[in-house]
Amino acid sequence: MIRVGGGHTILNPAASSLQTSTEKLPAKKPQGLRLPASVLWMPASVAPRRRSLRSPPPVRTLGPTTREVFLAGYDFTNRVRGALTKAREEAHRRYHEYVGPEHLLLGLLAEDDALVMDVLENLGANPVEIQTAVEHMMQHGEPSTKARIPDLPYSARARVVLDQSIAVAHEFGDGYVGTQHLLLGLIRERLGIAAQALTGAGLTEPQIRREIVRLLQGEGVAASLDIDTSEKPAETQVPLSFAVEVRYEDGTLAKRIFTSPDDAIGFLRDKSRD
Repeated sequence: MIRVGGGHTILNPAASSLQTSTEKLPAKKPQGLRLPASVLWMPASVAPRRRSLRSPPPVRTLGPTTREVFLAGYDFTNRVRGALTKAREEAHRRYHEYVGPEHLLLGLLAEDDALVMDVLENLGANPVEIQTAVEHMMQHGEPSTKARIPDLPYSARARVVLDQSIAVAHEFGDGYVGTQHLLLGLIRERLGIAAQALTGAGLTEPQIRREIVRLLQGEGVAASLDIDTSEKPAETQVPLSFAVEVRYEDGTLAKRIFTSPDDAIGFLRDKSRD
């Protein structure tokens, strides 16, 4: 209502109507914000940040059958991934049930990477002759169900090659595994068909390493790798398996073969508790 002079009062119909309608409305309790079950809210201070475009892609860990990577912080380049794909194709084409160093070398040569080809040719090795030598040492398998599975497992020697490739990348200070690292990993393995084909072409690990450094960083840096080779250093062998034999007082014998020293040690600890 509106009060005016003289003590007279004039009612305001609009205000009265508004007050009446407001009194008729039931009081509503304030409700909190409800989010869908699929949405997780997180304060900005702890919310995950978007990964930078320059950050390395997630590393895929090695499994029992798909061994395509490797150590945290390392990633295979597209060229190496292409070589691994071609290696499996070479194994499938020959009805092999595994991917070995020989398939890795054939896949690397089929990838036709410029750096690898330059290294081989500069050192006087013919990539075609190396490929032919590998193929002559390989035998075709028989068609089987295992030979047709998409993800063929890597052999023990192939895993050594991949591990050595990662080790070389670490030595070079690179955060990725490139074709040059894979080439050095193949010849480092020493005992497989791939290493035999490379050494048969007159190649050695120090030569390949020096040429890679020369092409990537120049002759000045490569010259620092030159060492006195008058005394040939003793060759180091990379163990592929560990055999453990436990003989008991009653004449019984327990024998197991492991691919890693940690598994062998764990086996011995379990047997000591028996």
